[in-house]
Amino acid sequence: MAITINNLGAFPASGPQSREEAVFYKLSDAESIKMISGERTPALLSVWCSNDVMQFGTVKILTGGPEPQQTEFDSHAGDAVFFVLDGPLTFFIKDRKETYDVQPGDYMFIPEGETYKIINYYGKTARAIFAVAPEL
Repeated sequence: MAITINNLGAFPASGPQSREEAVFYKLSDAESIKMISGERTPALLSVWCSNDVMQFGTVKILTGGPEPQQTEFDSHAGDAVFFVLDGPLTFFIKDRKETYDVQPGDYMFIPEGETYKIINYYGKTARAIFAVAPEL
């Protein structure tokens, strides 16, 4: 089976099916959903789990060009947590006009509905693990 963006929402299987059948999955990053998020300022995503109760994976923001690399603005129907693996990364919260510099090993919590972007001001690729859990 080819793993594509069409698997979002039911990867590696639908949540109800996984819970009903009590199936466990061992996966690698090579078996994740790979996608580019954003048209104007793309970020690389690897989605490791996507079902009715959570989205989980990594975001990679490259470096280079005349401006800092960054994601486009985003918000979620659920709380989000980012754990910075390689960074630092700067999180900009749009409505509050606040920025947070998050170092490797630190977390950033973003409540449901907050609009934000992630900026890489530094001269190296940055990565973070993310989890988004919508309200049940």
